[in-house]
Amino acid sequence: MKKLLLTLIAIIFLAPAALAGDCFQDPIYERDWNGEVTTGMFVRDVACMEGSVVLTTVPVGEVVKVIAETDGWYKVQTKDGIIGWSGQWLLQQTDKPFEGNEPKEPLYDVVGHKYEAAVRYLAENEIISGYPDGSYKPDNSVNRAEFTKIIVGAKLGSEPAQPSSNCFPDVDRNEWYATWVCYAKDQGIIGGYPDGTFKPANNINLAEATKILVNTLEVEMEYGPDSSGEWYEAFVRAMQNNNYIPDTFSSVSQLVNRSQMAEMVYRIMEEITDKPAKTLVSASPSEDPSESELAEKECYDDKVPASIDMNQVRAEWLLWHNQARKDRGVGTLSQNEGLNYSSALWASSNESIKTLTHDRPGGQSMDDWFDNIGIVFADKNGVVYGENLGLRTFRCSEYNCTDEALASARFIFDQFMAEEGTNFTGHYDNIVQPDFTDLGLGMAIDSSGEVMYLTAQYSFGLARYPGNLCQ
Repeated sequence: MKKLLLTLIAIIFLAPAALAGDCFQDPIYERDWNGEVTTGMFVRDVACMEGSVVLTTVPVGEVVKVIAETDGWYKVQTKDGIIGWSGQWLLQQTDKPFEGNEPKEPLYDVVGHKYEAAVRYLAENEIISGYPDGSYKPDNSVNRAEFTKIIVGAKLGSEPAQPSSNCFPDVDRNEWYATWVCYAKDQGIIGGYPDGTFKPANNINLAEATKILVNTLEVEMEYGPDSSGEWYEAFVRAMQNNNYIPDTFSSVSQLVNRSQMAEMVYRIMEEITDKPAKTLVSASPSEDPSESELAEKECYDDKVPASIDMNQVRAEWLLWHNQARKDRGVGTLSQNEGLNYSSALWASSNESIKTLTHDRPGGQSMDDWFDNIGIVFADKNGVVYGENLGLRTFRCSEYNCTDEALASARFIFDQFMAEEGTNFTGHYDNIVQPDFTDLGLGMAIDSSGEVMYLTAQYSFGLARYPGNLCQ
């Protein structure tokens, strides 16, 4: 008899409080001594908890070179040549030798990247400079403050003159990005959110990015705003009609990464119109989307607002799983289109009846339900599939709700992982089951009840699933 791993959880909590850190702008003093790590240590790109990027982690007992100091932080070089900032409370001075490699060459991690030429173009024109460890991190997302500073800098070539004091209420005038963001507001390049804020730490999506690019770098707009369409369509249309949107985008809500940002700036500034590009809205305000454009849209039946980039959510969900499995010596999972499809269907079904259940409608077995939607599982050692369900409060009224979706999904995932070592480990067992190789995720959001319903399905692989999930 097949072994069926089925688990159920209902998780409803209030949204967690935001974590805030202090950013220090005190004088920096040169240092030259060795430090031994006393507590597992993050090395960050800037001396700041909030908004910083973790470059690497250093285990207890490892020796690093301390090369600078500011209030509460040391600038260190690791044995791998990575340079960044760590809290002073995490290491102590030592006589042990530092056996480190030389820092890596600037932009070493874009060698061979699809958009290497664009990144190097921006670097040569002093539009970007990379991270202190020499990396560029081409696949990292870009927040709204970083993007605005880089694009305005690309236009002006230098820091703008201090603008008027009429800036956003959530932009501190002492922040490193404030001059550029306030200038952009003064010039009408950006308008902020409906509540008047800018939300500088929010990652920027393509819709938001196109508005800044078009307004700042003066991309020609053949068609103005269409009152019957979405606010972003005119800007997306201006970019795509010039082939300025790279083909690595699949939706306007997709988050922009650092390499895609570089590629768009490169194409605009050099007027490059013959590279592979993406069409995401109709070519003109009156034109209906073509069949090919419809085929490019997600077809998993996720019942979520268009402001949520499910590609990004699914990618992060997979990353969390594979990190947990790696930490426990288990092989990685792959995202499976068929499981995304069936997970989305079941999440929507749970949302429609406002409850979490594994029970399929009409008294049919789960095997019959999967068979009826065209899903046939592969089999290994009797392990066929598993299913985790969770729900979480969800509130978002902005036009980019991906961050909120990720936060809710992460909370559910952490609750699953918290079962490790307890008397009930059903969800945890599915996540780390060694025989599973494939993963799917589906979401449905009840906006009126402010609840997210989540379904995750696992398997050893699918022998068959519908070939065209749009039908």
